[in-house]
Amino acid sequence: MKLNDLQKAAAKARQDLLLTEALAAELQRKLKSAKAIAEQARLKHKHARKAAKQAKCLALAAAERAREQLRLCEKAQKRLAKAIKKAAKAKAGKAKRPAPAAAAPRKAAPPARRKAALASQSSPAAPASAAPTPAGPDV
Repeated sequence: MKLNDLQKAAAKARQDLLLTEALAAELQRKLKSAKAIAEQARLKHKHARKAAKQAKCLALAAAERAREQLRLCEKAQKRLAKAIKKAAKAKAGKAKRPAPAAAAPRKAAPPARRKAALASQSSPAAPASAAPTPAGPDV
């Protein structure tokens, strides 16, 4: 009976060994799967950090560009205000100056020129036939 018991114990040990090997293989598969998942998570985290760094750089560049545009806009506003002020000053200066016609009286034009000037001033839309002809000879 001892031989029988020994054979039964050996068979049981073989079964236990097969079961343990199957469990070990299953654990190896799970370990491999966990490592793959961990690597994917690591890469995903690395990509997320890289994307965050790029986004930060882009945000800084955009902020710098916005500051530059604001500075240029303020410069343009200052130039515009200066030009408006200068134009207003020039306009006010013209109103204060005496008219050049009042300062120096002109000589009276000859009667023929005076009539032609009056005709052209009174009817600016006069037909071409009513306009005076040039005094020079026809060529």
